[in-house]
Amino acid sequence: MKNYVSALQNDATAQRLSALLKTIVAAPQLHARMLNTLARLEYVGVRKMLKSRRADQLDLEGVQHIVDESIHVLRLKKAALAVAQADAGSVRTFDNGNTLAGDEAEGYFQDVDRVAERVLSSLPEEPRAESNYLLTSAVIEIRAQAFYPLYEAELRASGSTVSVAPIMRDEDRHLEEMLSALAAKLPDGDERLAAVLDAEGALFARFVQALEDAVARNN
Repeated sequence: MKNYVSALQNDATAQRLSALLKTIVAAPQLHARMLNTLARLEYVGVRKMLKSRRADQLDLEGVQHIVDESIHVLRLKKAALAVAQADAGSVRTFDNGNTLAGDEAEGYFQDVDRVAERVLSSLPEEPRAESNYLLTSAVIEIRAQAFYPLYEAELRASGSTVSVAPIMRDEDRHLEEMLSALAAKLPDGDERLAAVLDAEGALFARFVQALEDAVARNN
């Protein structure tokens, strides 16, 4: 998995993203809206967990995952407000106008979830929701492992007071938990994960294109 994440950090989409992050972090209003987009993505993840997880499947790790992701929403939202400063109203909500390609970001997440649902369609309905939670979460956590280090590197290079290092540590742990649970629940979990990852790359590239378009419009 480390090799896969490393490949994501060095592919053509990552190169485009690195250049884009440099432009975004250098412009406070763009950066504030980007942080708000990330907060929105974390919120979508929390909302999906609350909707999909049954009480009889929810253990301590599951509760902690919900809490961690909720804290990520709060951290990123507060960072967006701090970067926006006097223009804090520009990131007040998760409306598309208060984010940077926020609708496309949420669309990316929803599309990954739909791919996972399709990959799991052969399962009986009862265990499918829990398996979908694990599979979608694993894919999103893998993307987070590729994205957040690139973002943190640009934050440090620019001298920004923002840091996503605490979020990165949580995501590392979450990925280990998702992969372990997926292996225990689905004998063919690796194959199903690979199938969703195959589709995820193009979905993320489409989101990066939307970010590029949004930056171009705002410049």
